[in-house]
Amino acid sequence: MVGAWAVFHEKPVHDLPAMLKSGKLYVVTDSSRMGFRLEGDSVYGFQYEIAKTFADKLGLTVVVSPENNFESCLKGLTNGDYDIYASFIPVTTEWKNDVSFSIPLNRSRLVLVQKNYPDSLKQLMKKNQQDLAGDTIYVPKMTPHKLRLKHLSDEIADTIHIVEVPNVNLEQLGEWVALGKIRLTVCDEREAQHLKLTYPQLDISLPLGFDQHYAWMVDKESIQLLQQLNDFLNDFIGSSAYWNIYRKYY
Repeated sequence: MVGAWAVFHEKPVHDLPAMLKSGKLYVVTDSSRMGFRLEGDSVYGFQYEIAKTFADKLGLTVVVSPENNFESCLKGLTNGDYDIYASFIPVTTEWKNDVSFSIPLNRSRLVLVQKNYPDSLKQLMKKNQQDLAGDTIYVPKMTPHKLRLKHLSDEIADTIHIVEVPNVNLEQLGEWVALGKIRLTVCDEREAQHLKLTYPQLDISLPLGFDQHYAWMVDKESIQLLQQLNDFLNDFIGSSAYWNIYRKYY
């Protein structure tokens, strides 16, 4: 009886054969131009376009769920609600017991996003990491970048106050900085460069860490899916099809 109970409650293996049988690939990503966005009849997003290319290669229909809460994405992935978490997630050992990372899609570093003040007010700007002592940085709720900020707080031996804002993405927070609604946020350097094209009043010159790999996530049990995904990314990244997508968003 005990054995039967244990078998009944065993977590089913969530891997590629089940996805091929269902004909669908469930992907979660943030609701932004870099993740997934639906405007009228237009569907676009950097992560979405790559995920759709991968799904097409497998003969699957991609089903995308936009979600800005990192914890919800992670939970949905490990619960089997999603097959892939497609976002620029910093590769760390923090979640290694629950998920596996794909090969890197990107290499970048975290930078501070602040407003570029005129010369008479330059003293208000952060010029080095130590200037962040006692200050407040706004980030999306449960962002993986929170971990880096906590490490930075230890490195400068002072408190950096982190305010997590629900239901927003880094793109929106960058806009808030440009409009003066908040003073500081962070994002990876490549996304920051795009933000500066849209909002030239932003300053993104202060790095907050070394270059880091960014990748997608799959559930730890999705071994065959991970292999197929890595094979696809190895062939796709650097191809003409990849650069066509890249140039649309960067």
